[in-house]
Amino acid sequence: MNNASLVKSLGKEWSMILAGTALVALAYYLFMQPNEITAPGLGGVAVLLGYFLPISLGLIYFLLNVPLFLLGYRFVGRRFVVNSLVGMVSLSLFLWVFSFLPGWHQPLAGVLLGGIVSGAGIALVLRAGGTTGGVDIACVVLNKIWPAATIGKMMIAMNALIVIASWLVSDMLHSIFTLLSLVVAGKAVDMFLVWGQRNRGEQQAEAGTTG
Repeated sequence: MNNASLVKSLGKEWSMILAGTALVALAYYLFMQPNEITAPGLGGVAVLLGYFLPISLGLIYFLLNVPLFLLGYRFVGRRFVVNSLVGMVSLSLFLWVFSFLPGWHQPLAGVLLGGIVSGAGIALVLRAGGTTGGVDIACVVLNKIWPAATIGKMMIAMNALIVIASWLVSDMLHSIFTLLSLVVAGKAVDMFLVWGQRNRGEQQAEAGTTG
């Protein structure tokens, strides 16, 4: 691939990653945070460990991410790691930019819309060949090793374990809301990934027909 093609390809991927992480951040502030639905993932693990370790959450989160990025490099590749770094940084940026937004205080909306919108955003990032870091990397690596398990199902299983563990430090009602939301998000990820693959296949078929 020449330099011009590489730049064009990276530009397309990073644009998709920016759009996806913006959706994830919007879902968090508009639907999840107002209804006390915890954003699952490695952040939840960091919070749990923070109750037992005398170091900052930022440092814990960084240390947890290091082995996951190394695994991503080993099993998926350098470009995946670069795109995942872009995803992690852009998500942090959008979480800062959108922090002023008012939310919708309705638990059902938080569970359904929060799950669907965040799932769509994560799927967009995955289609661009990246992740938002953390548990998402582990899910992509496991999917490479065990293709029978979809990325969405992996996310549901791993995040469910994290949320169940969080019952030690949070109330059960909001943990149940979080569990329901992550199930919706996982299903949405698989649905949007399949839809994207189908559209790409149709476009390639049309290009082959007209070529």
